[in-house]
Amino acid sequence: MSLPNADSQIAPTIVDEAALQELVDLLDETHLQVALGAFQSVNDDDAAVFFVMCTHLKSEATGSALAAQAGKLFAQLPFDKQVRIAEKVTMTETVDSEQAKQIWNEQIARIKEAIQKTTFLGEGTTNLAKLLSYLDITEQDALLEALGEKRPGVVDSVSEQLFTFEDVGDLEDEAIRTILQVLDKPTLALALHNAPTAIHDRFCKNMSASEAEAIEAETAQLTFEQTQIADTARHSIVNLIRNFAAKGLLKIDF
Repeated sequence: MSLPNADSQIAPTIVDEAALQELVDLLDETHLQVALGAFQSVNDDDAAVFFVMCTHLKSEATGSALAAQAGKLFAQLPFDKQVRIAEKVTMTETVDSEQAKQIWNEQIARIKEAIQKTTFLGEGTTNLAKLLSYLDITEQDALLEALGEKRPGVVDSVSEQLFTFEDVGDLEDEAIRTILQVLDKPTLALALHNAPTAIHDRFCKNMSASEAEAIEAETAQLTFEQTQIADTARHSIVNLIRNFAAKGLLKIDF
């Protein structure tokens, strides 16, 4: 088998510009799990050729997009298959041009077939968040607590979609004032770093002028290192709001 070395480009006669763009577009529009399914039945020799071609082939239009997509696919393959393909890659330096074309076309056909056979229902955590939005917050928390015992990794993702920091802008003034009574100012200043104007204004509107100025000053003085954990501060505020809502201390609408 024959592939050029890392410093050269595969002859454009093997895969033309249109074929390159076709695969880039196809992978762009295909859910990762669907594309992965198309690789399950590919023998390791062909998979090695295909992945190496993806890392070599590029054009002015596609740039390195194909290599990046191929890398994501490879990273999600079962570890034992990764090892087998990796071994084949180290042994694959040349391939017949017609064979390369055939491998390329067959893999595109497999991806298209996988798409036709799959109905994509959307991200699981997003679907659950939509379902939970029809429950009140105490029922949501009870279900998420039970789910956390089996799937602890998904609970935070679902919770964040049920009520996000951006949703704070939709709270009533009374709810904002309730939160401000217990929210420490350093956390608020950090959370408001680069926050949407609407949210920033909602908090400032419910504070005295002097308090708002103090928050503005503290936010302006944040160090670069502090700003890197702004999302953590926002997450803590969201959790505080949800906890208060579960106790009936304020109301949020889903």
